[in-house]
Amino acid sequence: MRPRVTLTFGGIAALAVAVGWFLLSHRIAHTDVETAVSESLGAILVVMLVASVIGSIVNSIRGKHE
Repeated sequence: MRPRVTLTFGGIAALAVAVGWFLLSHRIAHTDVETAVSESLGAILVVMLVASVIGSIVNSIRGKHE
């Protein structure tokens, strides 16, 4: 995948996770807005961490075969 496409897809995925987590926390669990925002930011950080680990593993595997 091209870098710009990957970056766009990752940004949309992170935004979707953040909005989904905010709605789940605020609407379903009835937390206040500040708590819901901080939880959604934490969810974005987890998504970026997992993506980074997966990218590192994929790059190390590609490096061994090329």
